[in-house]
Amino acid sequence: MILKVWDNGGKTMDRYTVRIRNDYYGMNERPFNPQGFCQYVGSYGGVKEGRHLGRLLTRIEFKTLPADVRKAIVERT
Repeated sequence: MILKVWDNGGKTMDRYTVRIRNDYYGMNERPFNPQGFCQYVGSYGGVKEGRHLGRLLTRIEFKTLPADVRKAIVERT
């Protein structure tokens, strides 16, 4: 179950921060590309949520994420 997705607009390599259950992942637009990024970054309590993660996306905006990002999220749920 996806709980939250943040988007920092591409300011850093880990543009998206995704909370799935109690785990957090950072990823960019190409999480499956050898030059892309998709990495576990910590569990709930170890990650401080806030504006530094970017803008919190709504459920509707999830559909606008790149297809590979949606796929990477689904594979982790």
